[in-house]
Amino acid sequence: MEFKHSYSRLIMFFSLSLLLSACSSITTSEKATSTPQPIVAPDVLTKIDQPAQFYIDKIALANKPQAIAWQLLSARALIAEGHSQPALDMLLSVERNSLSTQQLFEIALIKSEAYLLEKRYQDAATTLNFSSTLSTTEQPHWQRFYLLNATISELQNNNAKAVEYRVALNDFLDAELHSTNNSRLWELVSVIPLAELQPLTLRFNTENPTLSGWYHLAAIAQQYRTEPQSLINELQAWKTTYPQHPALSGFPIELVKAMATIPYAPSQIAVLAPLTGKRAVAGKAIRDGMLSAYYQVNAADRIDLRFYDTATVSADKLYLQALDDGADFVVGPLLKSNLAKVLPLVKDVPIISLNKLPETQAAENIYYFSLSSNDEAIAAAKKMHHDGIKQPLVLAPNNRTGNRLSEEFNKQWQSLTGGSSETYKYKSRSDMQNTVTSLFAVTSSNQRIRLMQNLVGADVKAKTRSRRDIDAIYIIATPSEAMLAIPYISTTQNPYAPQVAVYASSRTHGNNLSRSQNRDLNGLIFSDMPWLLNPDRELKQQTLALWPNMSKIQQNLFAMGYDAFKLIPTLQQLRNFPNLRLAGQTGILYINDNGIIEREFSWAKYRSGKIKLEESYPESKTAP
Repeated sequence: MEFKHSYSRLIMFFSLSLLLSACSSITTSEKATSTPQPIVAPDVLTKIDQPAQFYIDKIALANKPQAIAWQLLSARALIAEGHSQPALDMLLSVERNSLSTQQLFEIALIKSEAYLLEKRYQDAATTLNFSSTLSTTEQPHWQRFYLLNATISELQNNNAKAVEYRVALNDFLDAELHSTNNSRLWELVSVIPLAELQPLTLRFNTENPTLSGWYHLAAIAQQYRTEPQSLINELQAWKTTYPQHPALSGFPIELVKAMATIPYAPSQIAVLAPLTGKRAVAGKAIRDGMLSAYYQVNAADRIDLRFYDTATVSADKLYLQALDDGADFVVGPLLKSNLAKVLPLVKDVPIISLNKLPETQAAENIYYFSLSSNDEAIAAAKKMHHDGIKQPLVLAPNNRTGNRLSEEFNKQWQSLTGGSSETYKYKSRSDMQNTVTSLFAVTSSNQRIRLMQNLVGADVKAKTRSRRDIDAIYIIATPSEAMLAIPYISTTQNPYAPQVAVYASSRTHGNNLSRSQNRDLNGLIFSDMPWLLNPDRELKQQTLALWPNMSKIQQNLFAMGYDAFKLIPTLQQLRNFPNLRLAGQTGILYINDNGIIEREFSWAKYRSGKIKLEESYPESKTAP
């Protein structure tokens, strides 16, 4: 490797220099003819645009003051090539000389960069803790100083400190670089928890109004992310409070869009759903959910809400009829077959479909809303990744549903981690024990025990050992299947290893289980919509008083209809501000680039026979 030769040559050069300095027999004339002419050293802050060897070669041709400059440039070039230790060795040689405060400042920066390269973040930070006597007048020095500190703070998960350093960095950047720095600054400040942002805003209000303004802006974006109109009002107030704030010259684009967006305000909404026939139960549940939301609006502000029965007339004909009747917004249809007929007809009138096709048609006025079980499998992978799971395993029925959901989970897990997860399939409830035993590799452990007993005698005492690489299982099962599997999982695990966490979807959670059945599910972590786990209690009580016999599926569809109506005034903001959220009954709702309405689920855990709600977390880590 070329670098190894270069570094060896550098060591030889230093040794040779010492040897030559000890020789006194060389005459003045001989020195004049044998010593290379010194070359002028460039500024140590010059851009590194040559290989490290180029700078190393210049050291031999320079006198002592000039050599220091070339050594510093060499150290920077070595770091640029990823060679941290040779760079640190070079600095050891430089530090033997009498140096100016600016040279010491440069050495500290290079050392910090080398430690950063080696992931020695605390050493990198400590190196930059200068005493008050160590300073520089060079703007590029301060640029690197604040950028290094910001990077180290970010790597140490201290985003608030990183923001502080980036605000200071702006004082040493030209206008062209401000925009880039502010974009990263916004990304960092946006993911600081709201509970931290509010005291930070107050703390720096007098001391550093610019910094306080960034914290305040992020707090507003988070606090009002589920209230689009309030968000706009608060942002306008923020602009009044901080009229000279640097964010105003390059306001975060999503906030600009949020403030500039004109929400949908339809006068007539057409709802396409099956209201008779075998799908009527689903269609009526959606209708009742929409009406429930509709009657929460003041009578004077109510719009014309019309329902069209897709069980009696073809959905495409009903859609065109609704437009002829004056509809300026459409909700539905519910069935995929009907959606395929309607989508090609959509032009200017916006629509929220109540399903989505395998290949979604992205268009400005089309929004897709569904309660697909695939979404919960994807959410489970995100949740497990958030919880620090390293090696999950999927336990699924050997049928179409099990295949589909396990595939969705595995796809999402690979997308998040680059790794894969094993999948084990069970054929029936009676096959559950054998499948659990197999997935923990207990069978092979038993076989090894029997082999040892055959070899040395039946008196051999040994305990069955299960594999230790699995730290979580995603189980796709009905409540009764899960009640059978979870005890097997608990008793089959290695008692000396940490217990494997078990995750599931709402499919595994039953509403009408007895206390003893709930105890059989102890430890199970599962997802469901807020309507079922963390409901608006008054709304739910009123609903169940009117429809006391609603099944879980009907409740899901009721919540969907309720959310569909509530979404309409906020769709434009949600689309233009991708990390804006609306707290709905089916989940925390947001819209992706394709117009798909995504959901963040509530999570709960069975503990001592009771369901305990877990603290929610944002699935999307980007900031609002």
